[in-house]
Amino acid sequence: MSLKTNLLRFVFISVLGVLLHFTYEWSGDNAVVGLFSAVNESTWEHLKLLFFPFLLLTILEVLLRGNMLPEQFLPARVLGILAGMGGIVVGFYTLRGVLGRNYDALNIALYFAGVLLSLFVENKRYRKSSLLSTKAAAAVLLLLTVAFFVFTYCPPDIGLFWDPTVGL
Repeated sequence: MSLKTNLLRFVFISVLGVLLHFTYEWSGDNAVVGLFSAVNESTWEHLKLLFFPFLLLTILEVLLRGNMLPEQFLPARVLGILAGMGGIVVGFYTLRGVLGRNYDALNIALYFAGVLLSLFVENKRYRKSSLLSTKAAAAVLLLLTVAFFVFTYCPPDIGLFWDPTVGL
């Protein structure tokens, strides 16, 4: 992909992700908005800020470019999303472990680094054979979407889902 395309993708995902951090509160805690937005400060909820903008971008690109997309588009995109989400989780807990607490500026930088990592991995996978089939990639996107919806209001009792601002 071209630098211009990647820059546009980065800006789209980043701006939408930042907005999704606030849309739940702005909506008056609307439950439907909460399915797509961060409803608390847990790590899991912050992964939505990367996932849903990428999902929307994927849908838009498929609708606009459909048959012109390479066969490895969706598998590469999914691997990029997974890498970015994994990078955010690993980075967050590593920084928290090393520094002993959270710093908002570092968390924000980590989000943007996750977006960059997603795009980097996606671009690398474009040039190689797919690790996933298109059907498997679509299934992963569907599974993640369902997981975000279910765990928004019924989170498991593990650290990834705990809101550090309330201690749970």
